[in-house]
Amino acid sequence: MSSKGEHQTVPLSVLLKREVAQEKIERPEIFHGQANQSKKGEDLTLVKTECQRVAGDGVSTYSVFALFDGHNGSAAAIYSKENLLSNVLAAIPSDLNREEWVAALPRALVAGFVKTDKDFQEKAQTSGTTVTFMIIEGWIITVASVGDSRCVLESAEGGIYYMSADHRLECDVEERERITASGGEVGRLNTGGGTEIGPLRCWPGGLCLSRSIGDMDVGEFIVPVPYVKQVKLSTAGGRIILSSDGVWDALSAETAFDCCRGMPPDAAASQIVKEAVGVKGLRDDTTCIVVDVHPPEKPNPPLPPPKKQGKGVFTSMFRKKSTESSQDNQQPEKEFCEPDVVEELYEEGSAMLSERLDTKYPLCNMFKLFMCAVCQVEIKPGEGISIHAGVSNSGKLRPWDGPFLCLGCQEKKEAMEGKRPSGDGRYSSGSD
Repeated sequence: MSSKGEHQTVPLSVLLKREVAQEKIERPEIFHGQANQSKKGEDLTLVKTECQRVAGDGVSTYSVFALFDGHNGSAAAIYSKENLLSNVLAAIPSDLNREEWVAALPRALVAGFVKTDKDFQEKAQTSGTTVTFMIIEGWIITVASVGDSRCVLESAEGGIYYMSADHRLECDVEERERITASGGEVGRLNTGGGTEIGPLRCWPGGLCLSRSIGDMDVGEFIVPVPYVKQVKLSTAGGRIILSSDGVWDALSAETAFDCCRGMPPDAAASQIVKEAVGVKGLRDDTTCIVVDVHPPEKPNPPLPPPKKQGKGVFTSMFRKKSTESSQDNQQPEKEFCEPDVVEELYEEGSAMLSERLDTKYPLCNMFKLFMCAVCQVEIKPGEGISIHAGVSNSGKLRPWDGPFLCLGCQEKKEAMEGKRPSGDGRYSSGSD
């Protein structure tokens, strides 16, 4: 008798009970606080701490923390706050288990950001917003970002990690090259007589960011495709600071963590804002969210220890979790403690949708074939356009391989890649 079938006899109810029991054991406690000093009233935050992945089970919860730093008005920030989360969730297939749901987040975040931008631009409003959007599910932290707000993480041992990218044109040569290749111009403000001042900006429009949501007056080569990083904390936990550029223009990440050490999150957020405003004055909206992720069942969770001697620096490389235990023969009692390692699960910052929504995605067979990969509308047979259509270096991929985009999202993709004039044609290549 073949034994193959014997491994398929565990009832689904038993598997679900096991997953629920495991989640109860693994789920950390999350504490948060936020603070703001407003100059223009264009910073908005979103905090949702009891979202349910499986409706009604009371166990599969996740938390959302997001910051929207608007410019040229607050309309884009308001719209993104109201619609981005639902757009992200709509891009996640139903009936996924916990691991699959978490693995689906990076792709869903890309789809959600692009759909939010596309829908907002249809309202013909010209404001824009940075977005830093964080989802915490268990010990796994996923952050998607466009613009120059930042999310930084300090693990329990004191290592500092960037969880977002800075999309200022001043900082990123590749982004400058992408914009000029797509038909935009990058340069400083010309005051006449050959004198140029200020940061590098994209023209037309004069935006100093290469990615945002909104900003239809700048041209669609300013893209909403987010940088996404996903990591897994050890069960020792850590502290996360999510702040607008009003904080980061004044403070380094290390200074921000040090100035609030030993404080609960609400007081910590207030202290960070106070420190930032004290350095440069209230030149911009200055907003901060502090989130502590701690092991459960500790009423007074330990805060990160003081820094080791010497000046700390940003850790640019995440340590990969190893199957080998630390060689610490002098302290064998620590063998049973999970090492404090931040394990990188995913990182991608490409602005190309064909790379961000491609078929290498591990759950591609679970996505509905005839749904637009961005806006989730149903595509009739023969109407869908593969994201690989027109891609020169597609390798083994064929134009009829999915995922597919509807006509509207394909036009959005082409505009972002400089393959057609943006919007209604007002911003063709070389516009002033």
